[in-house]
Amino acid sequence: MMPAPDRGPRNLDLVLLAAAALGAVLVLARQATYGVGLHWDSSTYVVVARNLLDGVGFRQLFKTYVGYPPLYPLLLAVVSVDVLDPFDVAGPVNAALFGCTIFVVGQYLRRRLESRFLVVWAALAIALAAPLAGLAAYALAGAAFILLVTLTLIRTETFLAEGRTSSLVWAGVWAALAWQTRYLGAMLLAAVVVMLLWQRGAPPLQRVRRAAGFALLAGAPMAAWLMRNRLVSGTFFGQMMGEDHRNSLPAVVSDTGELLWAWVTSFDLPLVEWQAVAFLGLLPAAALAAAGGVLIRERWRRRMPSGWLPCFVFGGFALVYLTGLMVILLLTPNANEERYVAPLYIPLLVTAVFVLDRVRGARAAAAAVTAALCVWAAGQIEPNTRAIRQANSEGLPGYSNSSFADTQQWISRNPLPGLIVSNSPIAILFHNDARADYSYLPRTEEDLGRLLLRLEDPGVFFVWFDNIWTNTYHDYDRAALRAASGLEPVAELADGAVFQFTRP
Repeated sequence: MMPAPDRGPRNLDLVLLAAAALGAVLVLARQATYGVGLHWDSSTYVVVARNLLDGVGFRQLFKTYVGYPPLYPLLLAVVSVDVLDPFDVAGPVNAALFGCTIFVVGQYLRRRLESRFLVVWAALAIALAAPLAGLAAYALAGAAFILLVTLTLIRTETFLAEGRTSSLVWAGVWAALAWQTRYLGAMLLAAVVVMLLWQRGAPPLQRVRRAAGFALLAGAPMAAWLMRNRLVSGTFFGQMMGEDHRNSLPAVVSDTGELLWAWVTSFDLPLVEWQAVAFLGLLPAAALAAAGGVLIRERWRRRMPSGWLPCFVFGGFALVYLTGLMVILLLTPNANEERYVAPLYIPLLVTAVFVLDRVRGARAAAAAVTAALCVWAAGQIEPNTRAIRQANSEGLPGYSNSSFADTQQWISRNPLPGLIVSNSPIAILFHNDARADYSYLPRTEEDLGRLLLRLEDPGVFFVWFDNIWTNTYHDYDRAALRAASGLEPVAELADGAVFQFTRP
């Protein structure tokens, strides 16, 4: 077993704590003007957390909750302790999760890297990173998922280096929680299983037993959740994509490249030359390629020096995750969002700094590259914050043709109590009473009629926004709502309308 490098002075803990605090503050700063960032999935998480607090269980407004795993809404409900609203705690919770991620990664690098300079700069590169801090600023499960993935990979590397069973058990626990946060956690389980089977120095049967034990521990909670989904809804994940929704492989490769390149191009530093930005964009790819080369070479030699294990673990996960993401993009056209590649940021960064730390004579280059990386990341903060504020104040860019100004302003002046059904729950979530419940409007006019027949509470409001992307999924417009039996107009506005349900 390779001895750990000198951990350095105690004040390095204070530096890492400062970096963690900086990251958390930058997440909160992104929320300072308009509150926590809003995504179309945010409404689902918040309403499920409220239903948990109300004793309803894992339910959305008019259907059972199956489209996402249960951990994140459960976390919001637990932190709320039935005193605060889950919508209000989402921002601070994500900021705390992001700060913990920075500190955990910093402590791990401190134990494994020879250069303390790289430890500090890597922690800062995470704290300043828009792909991570920007995602944590939204009411989404991304911050929790990234922390749990990081903990899993750290424990996996520790087990491969030291052989302690407790480390493998903890890796299974963290992997199980990660999978209970995002269905993409299946890629984490697959990556660790491959690493355990690939490990040298242990009999094949023992490797198989370890991989099977890890898979059982990490997968049992998800198996139980999927069986629950099947029993209560008839499906494992909710609506599945059909054959007619498949993408072409060239389009998938192009989309994946564009998502990764977005990390590089979302900056606003006029003094940074394009050549430097391009270099920083190629750095993770070069590090991953170097780690892959080391992996293949050492596997061919039937050995894996412990000094390269972090590259093997973090780089290996990046390869498996990237492959799985491309498969998802191949089957699901709506998955090409930057938040899906955000879990790659820390594995690629850790792989890069370990390559720089291990290569002889690369200390000066490592210092220059990591410092430039932090400068680049700092340049992303302001435009990223501006984008979040624009999304909250005007609707999601790219998904709206208007700012919803009249309808949103009317709702903010006249909070709607009780249940709300809308074609844009995000707007309702931000501009209405925080205690209101909400859900998407049915997509067909027949489903709308059936919903009206099921309703019993006359306090349900229907809110329709014109000129937004979700209207392409409805085969009716607000004129149909106006003509529907049991709905009475409350407000007719230039870019939307509000109706109230009354018994026909």
